[in-house]
Amino acid sequence: MSKTFLYPILVFAAGSSYGLIVPVIKSAASGGIYPASFLPLQYLVAFLVCAAVVAARRLPLRGIGARSALSMMALGLFTGCTSVCYYSSVSLLPSAVALTLLFQYVWVSVIIECIAKRRLPDRPSVIAVLVVLAGTLLSTGIFDGSYQGLDPVGVAFGIASALFYALFLYFSGILGAGQPALVRTSLLALGGLVTTTVANPSGLFASAVEPMLWPYAAGLAFLGILFPTSLINYASPKLSASMVSIMASSELPVGILAAWALVGDAPSPLALFGCALVLAAIVYRQLPKARKQPQP
Repeated sequence: MSKTFLYPILVFAAGSSYGLIVPVIKSAASGGIYPASFLPLQYLVAFLVCAAVVAARRLPLRGIGARSALSMMALGLFTGCTSVCYYSSVSLLPSAVALTLLFQYVWVSVIIECIAKRRLPDRPSVIAVLVVLAGTLLSTGIFDGSYQGLDPVGVAFGIASALFYALFLYFSGILGAGQPALVRTSLLALGGLVTTTVANPSGLFASAVEPMLWPYAAGLAFLGILFPTSLINYASPKLSASMVSIMASSELPVGILAAWALVGDAPSPLALFGCALVLAAIVYRQLPKARKQPQP
């Protein structure tokens, strides 16, 4: 497979992994367990797994000083803050509204890239972003009911989650780009552990001594940290921030379809149409690259 398509596909797979978190969260919630209660434990599991693999494989740590390590831990700061803000938003708002606010990261990522590189985005990126946002509004079912009198604190948390996630996607292509992806993921997990523990100091100990939380923490550590961030850390240095944000939007349709298939949470026809729009935007964004491929 040409690397022209390999890197976007890896980010698409990372976004899909995030989407598979939805049925896990719904399954846990049906038993009265909520991810916010064991969020630091997720990062602890991810860090221990990564550190063990790095040690077992004796991966070379090329020139990692304190400054470089802290810069890669900053990626964990962004993902940890995303999780804290998103779960806080979900606790104060309808889940559809919280998800819609999180997915504003798509256009926020494009703006961050425009400011950083001092250039306007190309037309395919703009069109794809608009289609993704339209599909997001339809997929989350925000038009299926009335959402009035929203908690302004919840809205603020939702917007903050989009900003932090956009920062993660942008800086994942910059910070520690010369290091192995697994090393970067290890330091990201450590940074996320510190961030979520500061946000909930008692959460780590309280969840660590509760045996029934460990399977959920391990599952979410793999689906939400280990697998997707390793792929993004590997692929994002080869892609633009707008491309990464658009390909990662696979999280939304995969999450909705997985919740439908695994826990019977059937979406409305309008939501399915929104999913199709998001997937169409992803395909459209890849068309310019396909056209540039040499013909056999």
